[in-house]
This record gives sequence, structure tokens and C-alpha cells, in this order.
Amino acid sequence: MFSYQHIIWLVICLILITVVIYEYDKKRPSLNSVLTTACVISALSEIVKVFSVIELVPSKTGDLLLPYIPLNHLPLHFCSIQILLIYYVRFTRNQKQRENILAFIYPTSIAGAIAALLMPSIFTTSIPVEKAFVSPLSYQFFLFHSMLVALGIIILKSKEIHWQKKHMYYTIGFVFLLGFISIYANSLFASPIYEDGKLVSVDFWTNFFFTYQNPLGIQITKLWHWFLYLFIISLLAVSIIFLFYYPLVFKKKRNIQAN
Repeated sequence: MFSYQHIIWLVICLILITVVIYEYDKKRPSLNSVLTTACVISALSEIVKVFSVIELVPSKTGDLLLPYIPLNHLPLHFCSIQILLIYYVRFTRNQKQRENILAFIYPTSIAGAIAALLMPSIFTTSIPVEKAFVSPLSYQFFLFHSMLVALGIIILKSKEIHWQKKHMYYTIGFVFLLGFISIYANSLFASPIYEDGKLVSVDFWTNFFFTYQNPLGIQITKLWHWFLYLFIISLLAVSIIFLFYYPLVFKKKRNIQAN
């Protein structure tokens, strides 16, 4: 993390996001046009990712080679789930749900993608940092997350949402729901080791939504440590979402009352 390759990619991403926002302010396309572009980028991103990480793995008997995608690349990460939401808001005719989900995408795509860009998991799980500019997966990762940041900013600037407190509560509730589901998913995709019918260890695990293990590598040795960790990341999530919504619903309301 923060190798010179990583820093160069961050600079590239910042330039791309700045250019996209500048062009949006200059041309002011409709939000639907922006979402259409986001749909195309998301689809291409997933295609590149799949064909970059898929590998041929021998069967247990050794007589077959089967294509396999490692479980940590399943589209169950926070940013990957945004793809389904982007497609939904682009094509749904339910305006109420569209507004709610756009209001959800706004803070979560910006915060989630920025966190991913600052802590690129691909350099620890998929490719060595030395291949940061030759691997298609690296381009997919940084360009896709840059798109998410730009999309979140454009949703805010589009002025198509009548911001309300309920949007913040909806966002917090949905984040908590997804986080809770990720606990099931991480256990489901783990590879438990049993001895005499007793669980003794876990050989492999996913870490969707960072609910299984903290991204900083701090050791959790007791169950109460994990509960404390969940409380901390929950408090952090609520605080970040509140900060995104504060100038839109709380500060705005105070200014109206003052006038």
C-alpha cells in the first residue's frame, strides 16, 4: 500500500475524476445518460475482471482441468453490489425507489470506492504490485472505482434528488443489512477444517464488507474483540454517512429556519 506504483495510480484516478466532473459541469448531460455510461463501464469492468482472474484448476482426481474464479472475486463486495444498483436505477420506472437508491449510491459509492483506492486489495490477493501497470486487473480495479467516485459526485450535482432525512436512515439501514448478510456469506464461502466432527480451523475465507477480518491486519484473538471491531466499523459507517448527508438535510434545514 502506498508504493510508488500505487501513488501513481491514485494521481491518475484523481485526474480522471476531475476531468469527468469538469466535462459533466460543462455539458450537463442527463443523469440517465451518465447512468447508461456507468452501466457500460460496469459491464466491461466485470468482463475484464472475470477473464483476468479465472484459472484452470485440476479436479481432485487430476483427470480434468476446470475453469474457476477465486471466491474473493465474486461480485459481493460493496463496490461490486453497486453495479446491480446502477442498473436498477437506470431502468426502473419506480421513481420513489429510484430516488432512494440514488440517495444510497451517492455516499456509499464515493466513500467505498475511495477506501478501495486507498487500500487496493488486488495488490495483496491477486497481483504483485510490480505488475500494477501491465495487468488488466489493475486497470479494471482503479478505473472502475474512479467511475464510482465520479458517479457519486454527479448524483449530488444533478439536483434530481429532493434530499430528506429518510434517505440517510434508509442508507444506514441498507448498509447494516448488507453487512449482516456478509457475515453469512463469509462463513458460507470459508473452508472449515474438522477433526472428529469438531471445527478446529478455517483454511480459506472471504472478507466481504470487511466483517470477517479487519483490513489493517490487526489480530483478533477473542470473540469479544470481533464484537468490538464490528461496533467500531458500524460507528464509522454511521459517522461517514452522517457527514455526507449533514450539509444536505441538517444544515440546509437550519439555514431555512434561520431565514
